[in-house]
Amino acid sequence: MTSKSRIALALAAIVLMPATQAVSADYDPPIYVDQAPDYQPVEVGSGWYLRGDVGYAFSHPYNNEETAAGFTSKNSLFDGSIGMGYHFNDYLRGDLNFGILPTNRFGDNFVTTCDGSITTTISDVNTGTVVNQTTAPASAPCRGSNLANNKAYSLMANGYVDLGTYVGLTPYIGAGLGVVYSKYSRAIGKRDCVETTSTTTAGGFQTVDQFNCDDPAGYDGAVTSKASYDFAYSLAAGLSYQVTKNVSVDLGYEYFAVPSAKYVAYDGGAFNIHKGVDYQSVKLGLRYDLW
Repeated sequence: MTSKSRIALALAAIVLMPATQAVSADYDPPIYVDQAPDYQPVEVGSGWYLRGDVGYAFSHPYNNEETAAGFTSKNSLFDGSIGMGYHFNDYLRGDLNFGILPTNRFGDNFVTTCDGSITTTISDVNTGTVVNQTTAPASAPCRGSNLANNKAYSLMANGYVDLGTYVGLTPYIGAGLGVVYSKYSRAIGKRDCVETTSTTTAGGFQTVDQFNCDDPAGYDGAVTSKASYDFAYSLAAGLSYQVTKNVSVDLGYEYFAVPSAKYVAYDGGAFNIHKGVDYQSVKLGLRYDLW
């Protein structure tokens, strides 16, 4: 190669160098964007559940002593509750529920006398003219009764330990603490006065005897009532079975006690106030998990 050729190539390289640098300066490197993470839906209500149960008390919470003739009672030995709970883990859960306790209504009947007055009216049969009319104090036989009523409601916080699952069944034990609102009432010596009329005719005159009650609406007797809030506790055990992913049923036993609660009891004719309510019941429950 001649010296002239070398000089020409050198000059060409010098001329092209700025253009190459300009092209390099205009080049932007590619931008890499990290892939956004997949959307994970948030579970609302995980661990929470709703519950409800109904029970039957096979030991009566209100003890009546010796009963006498004329004693009547209308009791409900069923109780029930509804509430909401939470699974802390696979073995421990707790719930808060509102319940209705068994009720008790009873009384006795007897014959007594009701006070009032009797008005005697004598009139002429032919003309209807009143000949004479008098009013005097009087009494008449009537029905008497004594009545009593006991009822209570509960608000309980319960804890349960599930002891593992075997062939689909999960045994559990539990206990609860809470408060019970109870109320008793009694009416002693209630009388149902009935107004009566009798008519006789003799010698052309008609005699009408009208017995009027002093209180036509009846007498409610000596009424007393009292309501109170008392500490309560319970012990429970049972078996639960998961029917579906969210639904479980359980069959259990519960001992429920309200040591300070007062109630009316029938003691061979006396309506006495007793203290301490407790009973045992078998319960059928349903739980729905809010997954």
